[in-house]
Amino acid sequence: MIEQTLLRHGISRIVGVDEAGRGACAGPLVVAAVMLKDPLSSMWEGIRDSKELTPSQREEQFSIIASGAIEYSIIEISADDIDSLGLHRANLEGMRRAVLSIAGEIDYVLTDGYAVSGLSIPNLAVVKGDQV
Repeated sequence: MIEQTLLRHGISRIVGVDEAGRGACAGPLVVAAVMLKDPLSSMWEGIRDSKELTPSQREEQFSIIASGAIEYSIIEISADDIDSLGLHRANLEGMRRAVLSIAGEIDYVLTDGYAVSGLSIPNLAVVKGDQV
């Protein structure tokens, strides 16, 4: 697990970033970033990709994530912004904004699928990161 390796090297303030709504034609695109209190806790074992969940399951998992978070941020990119920027650029901009909305100091960022340029924080794109 990537988090274990980072923690072994003294990198403890890790932020994970993912999006939802990328497949929707009309928008919006929603991006969330979270820094967990204990990334290796067993409480995360039941957490799944939001695209696989019912609305009530999403709410339940949001409560679990929020309770285990040091901090989190949620950014919404409007359909107009998606039209203006293009989907890929809008996604990256949402990820960048979500990370920068975390007030605490960040050591490392893990993103689902795409590295985020424009950050002074080291970040790694994890392909299919929402399935890990």
